[in-house]
Amino acid sequence: MIYAAQNATLSITGVDPQIWKYMTTLETQSGRLLEPSDKYVAVIGSGVASGVYDQDIGVNQVITVNGKAVRVVGILAEEGEGGDRSIYMPIDGAVNLLDDAEKDVYDTISVKAKNEDLVDGLMEDIVDKLMISRHIIQEEDRDFSVTASKSMAESVTEMTSSMTLFLGAIAAVSLLVGAVGIANTMFTSVLEKTKEIGTMKAIGAKNRDILMIFIFNSAMVGFVGGILGVILGACVSTLFPLLGMSMMGGGGSSGIYLAPDLMAFGLILAVMIGVISGVVPAYRASKLKPVDALRYE
Repeated sequence: MIYAAQNATLSITGVDPQIWKYMTTLETQSGRLLEPSDKYVAVIGSGVASGVYDQDIGVNQVITVNGKAVRVVGILAEEGEGGDRSIYMPIDGAVNLLDDAEKDVYDTISVKAKNEDLVDGLMEDIVDKLMISRHIIQEEDRDFSVTASKSMAESVTEMTSSMTLFLGAIAAVSLLVGAVGIANTMFTSVLEKTKEIGTMKAIGAKNRDILMIFIFNSAMVGFVGGILGVILGACVSTLFPLLGMSMMGGGGSSGIYLAPDLMAFGLILAVMIGVISGVVPAYRASKLKPVDALRYE
């Protein structure tokens, strides 16, 4: 594909304009979708329009595909970060332009059900009709596949639920280990500050004051751990698209959004764990007798 004296290799999808505009959920940010009378025209993604060539492609601009002039009649609305790099043409025009395309030979057939309840039965009917038309008798000899967005969504949901359960179990173990660590730290802190506790009590500090000091101390330990956890989580989440986790977002470049309320919940939970872990050490510190505490070595 050539535009403004620049070459690019891109993928083109040929569709039936009479049906495609009723099937697709794509929307244009400028121009229009394909019409039944169109032939050598194209609707391009926003990524093609502004991310492939040095000069942006606008509506009614002419691009050259395999030596044939094709007019751009519409630009699709941007889908995710980085935009969409798809190009749609009327199938008759695409067959004439593309070397690997043949008339009445299709790579995919899209079917739209009237409602969601009909999807499963419709898939069975499609499989039966395709097996008959392709002269296939045995199920294992099938040379085609039929998928539905409903079943794909269910698979993604199931996978996400399993991953959430797995990560939740890891988080629960981490919280338990963290709670034990904070409790151990606070017990050590009480032992190290036994004389200071005795001094404070000798000059009038009440049990409640000692209790609040150590609970606040453990809460701060949990808060600092929570901040470090949020920072680490934000850093790790940026790696998810590189690991293929962005397939649900519709593009390899789509980012992952960290909700502020989720981060706030993480910090609050960390502080609560710190407080709960520090209750017992703080209570023991508040119950120390001033005389015993001052004599402690």
